[in-house]
Amino acid sequence: MAIPIWYADPNDKEILAVNLRCIASGKKVINIQKPSRRTDRWFWDVVEASGLEPLTRTNFSVLDYGLLWAFVERWHTETSSFHIPLGELAITLDDVQCLLHIPIEGKFLNHGKMSRDEAADMVNSFLGVDRNVVMGHFAKMNGLHLKHSDVEDIYSVNHGLADKAVAEGKSAHEIKLYRDRSIRAFLLFLVCCTIFSNKSSYYVDVVYLQYFQDLSAVREWNWGAAALVHLQHYLDDACLVTVNQMAGYMSLLQGWIISHFPGLSVWAQDPIYSEGMPRNAKFVPGAGHREPSSYRNSLDNIQTYDCVFSPYDDHRHVRPLINSCWFSGWLRCGNLKAKHLPERVLRQFKHVQGIPRKPDLSATPGMSLCEIDRVFMEELDLRMIAEEMRGQAVVSAWDHEPGYMTWFYKVSHPVMRPVQAPASPPRPPNLEVLIEAAEARNDPNMLQVCRGVRDEVERSLREGEAVEGTPVHGTLRRILNLLNPVLTCRRLKRGRGRRYNTRE
Repeated sequence: MAIPIWYADPNDKEILAVNLRCIASGKKVINIQKPSRRTDRWFWDVVEASGLEPLTRTNFSVLDYGLLWAFVERWHTETSSFHIPLGELAITLDDVQCLLHIPIEGKFLNHGKMSRDEAADMVNSFLGVDRNVVMGHFAKMNGLHLKHSDVEDIYSVNHGLADKAVAEGKSAHEIKLYRDRSIRAFLLFLVCCTIFSNKSSYYVDVVYLQYFQDLSAVREWNWGAAALVHLQHYLDDACLVTVNQMAGYMSLLQGWIISHFPGLSVWAQDPIYSEGMPRNAKFVPGAGHREPSSYRNSLDNIQTYDCVFSPYDDHRHVRPLINSCWFSGWLRCGNLKAKHLPERVLRQFKHVQGIPRKPDLSATPGMSLCEIDRVFMEELDLRMIAEEMRGQAVVSAWDHEPGYMTWFYKVSHPVMRPVQAPASPPRPPNLEVLIEAAEARNDPNMLQVCRGVRDEVERSLREGEAVEGTPVHGTLRRILNLLNPVLTCRRLKRGRGRRYNTRE
C-alpha cells in the first residue's frame, strides 16, 4: 500500500483517503452477561486458572480506524515490524504478555483440518448440542462454524441448567457436566471474539473447541503466541494494495499503538485501572479520525520524544521480562506461522539498536510446523538473542549504534509521502543577475556544496546526534534555514512547484 501512496497526486482521494474497515468483535465480550464473581466461584476459578480471564478486561468499545490504518500501511512482512522514520518497531511477545496478561510460554496450538463428522462429534461431546442440530448449523454456515449468538446461547442455557440442578439436588456429576459445558462455551466465545477474531465478525471456528476438552490443561497452551501469529497474519494481508479490511485482535493492536505512541491519538485512562490489571485495561480510546491522512503526516514527522520505546518499565513487577521474549525465530498457531525478531527492535528491550542480521537467519525459510514446535520447546535457550547480540543498555531510549539510521534509510522507505516543494517568493532581480553571471563564468557549483552541507546536517539531526533542545541542535536548525534561499532559487530554475524528494 505504501507504493501507490508515495506516488499519488496530492488530490488523489481514491488513494490517499482510503478507509480501512476493521473487523472486531471485542465489544461482544464487554456486552455478554457474565456470572457474579462473588457467588459463582465455580465458574471464575476455572476461567482464571485457564490464563484467559484477562481477555475479559482488554477490549475496546471504540476503535480509531484511521490510526490503525496508518500503521497497517507501514507494516513490512519480511521483517514483521512497522517501519517509521525513527527505525523499526514490532509487536513482541513481551508486548502481548504486558498488554493482555495471557501465557506466552507453553505448546503452540497445533490444530489441523477437521471433517464435519469430527467437528459435530466434538460439539456434541463438549457442549451437549444434538449432533443433527450441529450439522444443520454447519450446513447453514457452509463450514465448521457456529454463530456467536449460538455459542452465547449454549453458554447461558448450560449455566441455567447447572443452577437448576443445584437447586433440585441433582448429582455432583450432572452439575459438573452442565458447568463444564457452560465454561467451555464461554471460553470458546472469548477467544474467538478476541485473539481469533476473523473477518466474518459473527461466527466462531469450532476447531478451537478441542483446546477446552480438559479444562485443567487450558493454561498449557501458548495463547500469547497464537494472538500474535493471528494478528501478524492479518497485517501481512491488510498491507497489500488490493485489501481494505483488517481482522485479528484489533484491541491488541490499538493498545500497542497507544503504549508506544501515547500522544498520537485520543484516549483516557480508565478510572478503575490498577497496575495488577493487563495494561490494555488502562486505555479508553476515543473515536479519532476515520481517515489516516493526519496520522500519516504525524508519523512522517515523528520525533524521538514522541515514541516510548519501552513503555512497561513501571509494569515489570507484574510482568517481568522472561526468556521467551528474547526468542528469535518462527511462532505458529495451527497452520499459520509468523516471525518473532527481537533483534530488530532492541530499543524496546532497553538496548542500543544495531544493524540486525537478515530475517532468514533467524526464521529459516521452509521450516515445517513440527520443526517450529520442536525448536521453541526444546531449543529455546539456543534461539534466544544472546547477551553479546543485545549489546549495551541504552542511555537515551532511542540510542542506536553509529550507522544504523544510514543503513535503515538505505534498506527501507519509512516516509509515506514525499515532501512537496513549497511555493517560493519572487526572486530579487539583483540576485537573478548575480546567479546568471556566476553561471556564465563557470564559477564553482555552490549549489552542490550547499546541498552536501544540507544533507550532512539533516543526517545528523535524523540520527539523533544532536538532542532537541540543546544549543547544538538549535545551531544545526539555523544552518538549514540559512541554506533554504539558495536551494529555493535552484528549484525555481527547474520550474516552480515541481515535486522533489528530500533524500535525493
